[in-house]
Amino acid sequence: AALPIHVRADALAHVSRRLAERAEEIARLIMEENGKPIFWARGEVNRAISTFRFAAEETRRLSGEVMRLDTEAGSAGRLAYISRVPHGPVLAITPFNFPLNLVAHKVAPAIAVGAPVIVKPAPATPLSALVLGEILAETELPEGMFSVLPVPNDRAGALVEDPRLPVVSFTGSGPVGYAIMDQVPRKHVTLELGGNAAAVVLADADLGWAASRVALFSNYQAGQSCIAVQRVIVEESVREDFLARLVPAVEALVVGDPADDRTQVGPLVSVKAAERVEQ
Repeated sequence: AALPIHVRADALAHVSRRLAERAEEIARLIMEENGKPIFWARGEVNRAISTFRFAAEETRRLSGEVMRLDTEAGSAGRLAYISRVPHGPVLAITPFNFPLNLVAHKVAPAIAVGAPVIVKPAPATPLSALVLGEILAETELPEGMFSVLPVPNDRAGALVEDPRLPVVSFTGSGPVGYAIMDQVPRKHVTLELGGNAAAVVLADADLGWAASRVALFSNYQAGQSCIAVQRVIVEESVREDFLARLVPAVEALVVGDPADDRTQVGPLVSVKAAERVEQ
């Protein structure tokens, strides 16, 4: 049976409120399991609070569509009502770099439309997803509407293939995403893969401001973000001037203990990740 809209809306609003009430605790959890500086972890919690609030608001806008059928003589006086229903349970596979917010981006819309969702969090960062599950368990959502399965990546293939999960939503690397799509070509697969974000600096720019932004956002999350600045395209006439500002701006970034409010760049998520960057 369809889950009533008010149950979905109330549950989503509850999660938003509880995330706000537990914001500092959850930010520190993100910091501890991910290594993300507390400054950025707080920002991630704030985004998740908004995500659930937005989803709660959208539940009230999920109305159907009315179509007139009296364009034919035999259909005089008739109307068609078109409504949307969930495709089915969603398998949500999430990465380590935003262990709360990228879970929220999959879970909140699924609940808004009334689709059960199973989250397979990244093995390195399952705790944020489990806390989110704990908060959802406080709501009136029926049992089975939300599950968290912290399993190793080598067991994810069986979940992807399970015919009871017709929708797969994956955020992560391109090779893994396309392998999932090839694995289940008949399923509805949604991929959010890595980026190659460019910043463009023109000659009439405020070069000091541009350099500070490029320095920070190419290194925040220790570079572990698909929307981090990865290329900088600079108009040739200001290239040397821009470089002269960029290098000191990078050197001025505060690198260190993620628990320190001043830290802008923390550690990578694992020794293996650090070795890959060094290579």
